[in-house]
Amino acid sequence: MLVNLRHTIAIELLCACQGIDLLAPLQTGALAKKASDAVRVKSAKVMQDRPLAADIEAVSALAADGVFCSLLR
Repeated sequence: MLVNLRHTIAIELLCACQGIDLLAPLQTGALAKKASDAVRVKSAKVMQDRPLAADIEAVSALAADGVFCSLLR
């Protein structure tokens, strides 16, 4: 269940980052910006259809490593 939850969180983060990118030049809050930057290191903005399995795995690994938790401290 934990792996599935991490994948769900990763998908949500990827969707949120895509939304943030599409709403530019609007800005988000400082903590969301840090999280978005961490995601974008592992997954580029989606410009055309492509498989996202590797991106989901990479962002899931960030969650497993506690990257997003450390941003909130």
